[in-house]
Amino acid sequence: MLGSTRAAVLAATRSAANTSEISALLGVSPATVSEHCAVLRLAGLITSHRHANSVYHFTTRLGGSLESTASGELRAAA
Repeated sequence: MLGSTRAAVLAATRSAANTSEISALLGVSPATVSEHCAVLRLAGLITSHRHANSVYHFTTRLGGSLESTASGELRAAA
């Protein structure tokens, strides 16, 4: 089950984004983003790669499918 913050982190990784960018976008701490990303990585929904001093997060196919399905269900319920 995805909470609203974790779902927002997943959505933010559709375009490659680093921890600081996601943190600023969502208004949560970088530590919170890192914790959510760790759970999403363990679930196979995102992958992360370090580049210099930043860690970039990317949605996997599975994560993209889940995010698309969830978005569609929310639109249908509105």
